[in-house]
Amino acid sequence: MRKLVIASLLTGTMAAGLSGCVLAPQTIALNESVTVPGGMPAIQRDALVRVVDERGQGADVLGHRGGRAPENSPLLSEKPLSDVLTARMQESLKSLGFGSASPVDPVRVQLTVEEFSYQCNEGAIVNECGMKMRFMITVMDNGKIFTKPYSANETRSLAASPAVEYNQKWVNEVLDKLWQHMFNDKELQQALNVTVQG
Repeated sequence: MRKLVIASLLTGTMAAGLSGCVLAPQTIALNESVTVPGGMPAIQRDALVRVVDERGQGADVLGHRGGRAPENSPLLSEKPLSDVLTARMQESLKSLGFGSASPVDPVRVQLTVEEFSYQCNEGAIVNECGMKMRFMITVMDNGKIFTKPYSANETRSLAASPAVEYNQKWVNEVLDKLWQHMFNDKELQQALNVTVQG
């Protein structure tokens, strides 16, 4: 009886290992809130935010987890990416002092998503994954237009295909680092006409 149980367990383990080659979809939650430097605009005014997703794929698709059938193993966002980035941008501009009622026309800020891609290697064993993000920020203010790209690119070697908790933490870390880089950029601060505290 004992031998039969051990044999059954081994068979189950082998089957699980083989079925792991085709990975299941994962859904992660992207951070909508973020900490950016506080600031004050030179003129008290509001800001209008627009996010444009140019990736040409599903609004909630962030990439794929690799494996033998990557098209069947997407990494998904709980909410559409453009909704998450809109909330982040609105909160960030509020931290910089925008949002006051004012007779002055609001500054317009557009974030264009040119790339937001999570990719793992294809094949029987998934052991390398990468994150690429590329945003274009455009600030429009009284006929003046400022445009600048911001990007992040990170690759990690792994022992196995990462669990959902790992992917959620990692994707948010990369996004937060890129966001901090954008809002600490002196050129963007100047385009927004804000004085950053500290």
